[in-house]
Amino acid sequence: MKVWSKFLICICLFFTFHLTVQADNNVIPKQTVNIKRLANIKGLVNGSTLVGYGWFDTSHQKLPLEKSVQGGKLVNFVQSFHVEQYLKGTNEQIVSVLSTGIEPLPEPSNPFNKVYPGPMAEGRYVCFLKPFPGTKLYTIVGGWQGVYPIYEGKTIALEDEGFPELDQLTIKQLETKIKSH
Repeated sequence: MKVWSKFLICICLFFTFHLTVQADNNVIPKQTVNIKRLANIKGLVNGSTLVGYGWFDTSHQKLPLEKSVQGGKLVNFVQSFHVEQYLKGTNEQIVSVLSTGIEPLPEPSNPFNKVYPGPMAEGRYVCFLKPFPGTKLYTIVGGWQGVYPIYEGKTIALEDEGFPELDQLTIKQLETKIKSH
């Protein structure tokens, strides 16, 4: 009986370890995050499942992809977005956000930064998010169009990227504007 119980324990441990490793390997997808520019705020709001106000941790997972661009290799990053308040939708307090970036990090003026922005810097933001198909991860809708840093309690629409109508709004004003679309 002792041999049989040891065998069962070994089999259980094997499957537990195998499933854990398999789940960890599948967390980050191998395809790039495709960014589609949006024509207007309505497209941004309607294309978002969640809109949250919160802050990012530094990226905690990354997966080099089998694709390169001039000056670097594409990498998928996952980082935690700590949501203090949802302006649209609801979810967990911490949302895992997937992005594709370039390593080494290109100069800010490099046009690839618009296509492959990589992980967000630490700070407070309002982010427009949607699920990444087949995962529990989210991506930012419209790339930089879906990111609004918060400075002195108001949004900042990023130059040439964010919608000017969403610039210099309090969180409450932004929530009202989102609900009107």
